[in-house]
Amino acid sequence: MTSDITIRPASEDERAELGELKLRSSLAWGDLNAELAQLPEGRQVPEEHLASVFLAERGGAILGFATVLASTGHDAELEDLFVEPGLWGQGIGRMLIAEAERRAVASGFRGLHVIANKRALPFYEAVGFSTIGTVETLFEPAPEMRKDVA
Repeated sequence: MTSDITIRPASEDERAELGELKLRSSLAWGDLNAELAQLPEGRQVPEEHLASVFLAERGGAILGFATVLASTGHDAELEDLFVEPGLWGQGIGRMLIAEAERRAVASGFRGLHVIANKRALPFYEAVGFSTIGTVETLFEPAPEMRKDVA
C-alpha cells in the first residue's frame, strides 16, 4: 500500500544511504555487477545533485529516490530513479515519477528525459515514456526516453 508513503527532499546526512540503495538497485538486475561494483559513481549521489533529490519513505525507512535536474531546452533530466529491489512492483517508482513530473512542470519544463537501463524499459513505457533513440553508455547502449509532462 502506497498511502502510508511520504515523498520528501533528501538531506545531506542521507547521501551515503542513498548511494548504497543506488548500488543495491543497480546490482539487482544481475548483469554487469563486477563493473558496477567498481564504478565509484555507481554508489554515490553527487553533492551538487542533492538539492534535486527527493525520496520515498515509510516509517523513517527510505524506499527509493529520484533526482530531477534542470537542463537546457524544454525537458528536465530524470538523472536517478532507484527503488529498494525487494519493493519493486509496489507503486513506489510510479510515485517517484509522479513527483518528478510535478517538479518538472513547476520548474517550467515540458517533458522529462531519461537514459534508461534496458531492463527498466517496460516500467518507463508503462508510466508513459517513449523511446526516442539509443545512447552509448559506459557499458552498453541504453534507451533514450522522453515523456511529455506539460
